[in-house]
Amino acid sequence: MTVLEHIYGIPSEDELAMLVGAAVPHFAPQIRGRIAEYAAALPVDHPRQRGLARQLARLDELAEDGQLGEGPLDLPPRPSLVPPATAPR
Repeated sequence: MTVLEHIYGIPSEDELAMLVGAAVPHFAPQIRGRIAEYAAALPVDHPRQRGLARQLARLDELAEDGQLGEGPLDLPPRPSLVPPATAPR
């Protein structure tokens, strides 16, 4: 059986978080497609549907608006990007 022929089950919450958490705007539509397939495989009233719908909305926003949660960087500036201090003459 090849990888493409293997039928994968619905991912656990942890597996879903790993799959969606690493999404970048460029790949959000592809990941969204996989999550939509998982949601379609479950009954409409399944308890996981709410979480899958939340992830689908997040991926839609990521694909349309770009990176979410942009804010101040939590890393110190690199020395090569900090302008040199002006020495007194």
